[in-house]
Amino acid sequence: MTVRDALARAQVILRRFAATSNLLIPGRHFLLRHAPISGLAHGPAEQLSRLVSALEDILTGFGAHVTVIDEDEATSPNLSLPVHVVINLGFPSNVHPGALANVDAVTVDAPLSGQIVVWAPDGSRLLDPHDPALTDDPHAAVEYARGRIEWARQRMPVTEAAVAKLAESGILKGRRIGLALVLEPKTASLALMLDQAGARVSVFGHADETRDDIAHVLSEQGVAVFAESGERGNPRERQLARQFLTQGLEVLLDDGSHLIRLAHDDGPRGEVPGALDHLIGAAEETTSGLRPLRSFPLRIPVIASNDARSKTLFDNAYATGQSCLTTILDLVDPTLQGYPLWTQRVVVVGYGDVGQGFARFCRAMGARVRVVEVDPVRQLQAQMDGFESSPQLVGHVGDADMVVSATGEASTIPVSVLEQLRLGTVVAVAGGVDNEVELAAARAQGWTQEASSFRSVSVFVAPPAVSARMNEDERVTHVRDVNDEFSRGIVVLDNGSCINCTAGEGNPIEVMDMSFGVQVAALRRILEGGADLSAGLHPLPEQDDRGVAEHALEALGVTR
Repeated sequence: MTVRDALARAQVILRRFAATSNLLIPGRHFLLRHAPISGLAHGPAEQLSRLVSALEDILTGFGAHVTVIDEDEATSPNLSLPVHVVINLGFPSNVHPGALANVDAVTVDAPLSGQIVVWAPDGSRLLDPHDPALTDDPHAAVEYARGRIEWARQRMPVTEAAVAKLAESGILKGRRIGLALVLEPKTASLALMLDQAGARVSVFGHADETRDDIAHVLSEQGVAVFAESGERGNPRERQLARQFLTQGLEVLLDDGSHLIRLAHDDGPRGEVPGALDHLIGAAEETTSGLRPLRSFPLRIPVIASNDARSKTLFDNAYATGQSCLTTILDLVDPTLQGYPLWTQRVVVVGYGDVGQGFARFCRAMGARVRVVEVDPVRQLQAQMDGFESSPQLVGHVGDADMVVSATGEASTIPVSVLEQLRLGTVVAVAGGVDNEVELAAARAQGWTQEASSFRSVSVFVAPPAVSARMNEDERVTHVRDVNDEFSRGIVVLDNGSCINCTAGEGNPIEVMDMSFGVQVAALRRILEGGADLSAGLHPLPEQDDRGVAEHALEALGVTR
């Protein structure tokens, strides 16, 4: 095992943990457990030593707490550590070292080569949501979804406590609450909590952010679901949105503010007549969703959930940064060989909270990162964080292996920038809004979209004149050992959609627990004082923000 082999294996171990558990890496306590290296022959000992070192470096770069012990120490009665994840490294694939006494943790069995298996604390095996056994069998997918919702709910103590407090007050009973959120297990858990607390809950999901198996389970539980998977913006999605908004909702919890804005088209000749008749308030949980609302003629109070520190400081930088990177790597490396970030240059466009987290995690996995940021203060911050930086995208992407937009602004990556990229360059959107990458304009200018053999991956091929220039510059050479299939054009992930939401399982559970805790706090403020709140944007009160953080610390077992 070379150093590069160790980096690849370490990367894949963390990707399997993230995909199967949907748990956060930063802040988590990892125990790396391995057989005594001194007892191994020189070759295996060197391989194991390199793997342990590579994994420890990446985890530390992500912000995890790491302890390394060998098997002898693991059986010592003096072991007294806070442990969330145990990674058994280098043991043969047919040998399970067994669980540590008094440790309730996720366990990852990771031999030097071969299959990596992730186990829940109760000893059941955790599966990847995109395992063919699930995607090819609708019945298995629904059963998996049911278990996945319960897995998430058991790890959402902040949201659970906030909803329970509302239920005790009786203020939720019979209230019509609409959730317009990414339809995945954590959203389903929130919907079921509110429903079981007495609210009348309806859920809308954008077509590209909807998992049909999750929608099916919610419908079985009696929750009104207005969501079907498909291409965003299709006529059926618009029809479902209209139906969702004309149910007499009283409070709307939104992601992206699309439904808040659509609800205002409520006149006799509007798309959703009467949508505001009963709506006393709403809450918006994203940066990109708040941006248009700041100049929008709101006729209801909207709480800016995203601006709460316990939301934006954690959801955006830690959760979105991690989930976008691991989802991107899973898409471009589905056979789990280890995507060679350690040889690559990644350009991150935008250095807000999402861009900061994404850049940090790319560097932890060995990438050379350049940040493009138009705001001089944030560019200075990127420079101080040790990244190359530039205020201009044009002229600074020609040597990129991957370009990721993290601005939440339309047309961040125009066609003129696509033309500057090398063949095989990967393009993706972290967070994001529609048209962040100008793919429609590219098609209008003669680019063609070709399907690849990879899930949610397309190759955009430039028109002949542009393509010839790209080949003349010999910009195809970097594709080498990644995938020859990508050498035809620019590799675009999931049509430039919000990659962790449309091609992954969204943000890790414990951070979404905080974000939903903020949304429930906003819900309580609206229900208790909506009539006294003026139309327009309102911050979440500081005491509510602090309360969410205090509950999250308690859930982590951290004392104050």
